[in-house]
Amino acid sequence: MSEPMVKIRGVHKSYNGVAVLKGVNLDVQRGEVTCLIGPSGSGKSTLLRCINHLEKHDSGELRVDDELVGYEMRNGKLHELSDKRICQNRSHIGMVFQRFNLFQHFTVLDNITIGQMKVLGVNRESAVQKARELLARVGLKDKESSYPSQLSGGQQQRVAIARALAMDPKLMLFDEPTSALDPELVGEVLEVMRDLAKSGMTMIVVTHEIGFAREVANSVYFLDAGIIEESGDPRVILSNPASERLKNFLSKVL
Repeated sequence: MSEPMVKIRGVHKSYNGVAVLKGVNLDVQRGEVTCLIGPSGSGKSTLLRCINHLEKHDSGELRVDDELVGYEMRNGKLHELSDKRICQNRSHIGMVFQRFNLFQHFTVLDNITIGQMKVLGVNRESAVQKARELLARVGLKDKESSYPSQLSGGQQQRVAIARALAMDPKLMLFDEPTSALDPELVGEVLEVMRDLAKSGMTMIVVTHEIGFAREVANSVYFLDAGIIEESGDPRVILSNPASERLKNFLSKVL
């Protein structure tokens, strides 16, 4: 098997002395979908945010494409990168949040073009062309002049996905992308994510959608109290979990 795109070794993270991640190890292969499941407070979202350095992990090593995230090694010691270099690295990692995080005073089109122009240096004509292609891909080609407040939650989340894809990421992170949506809107977002998975995008998804994890994921990691309790093929561990803790969790969410 080739070297993983994402390699996490012994990652620890604490807040005010409370350990949230307790030595997490995780691999994500290129072109695969990995789902992180577990109860609230288990460390799933914290781990996801450490991957693109929105959170600083306390110890351990985290690499994307064999490059340290947010740090560089000098004279045998880790040194945090400058904000500019962190932003450059982060531009290759797309992230979709629970609450969309769209710019409310920008139209849908401008939400998708601004990053291309400001960060990637793309001219407006090219940025607009790409934005329109992505809006068509997520089923919103008729919404480019709308403002976020004029869209449903599901539509806003699809715009957020299009905005992340506009940056040509090699890795996509999803932090419970359907948890803020009304139940009838969940399906339209999951359908876009299924399409992304089929296209070969490397994805790490924090989710409570166990059916989606079983259907789409190549691997599932179950986190509990800051450790990985169980991991493996979703068809195996979600149908016949080995740990009592995962059995108990699944009995409550399925």
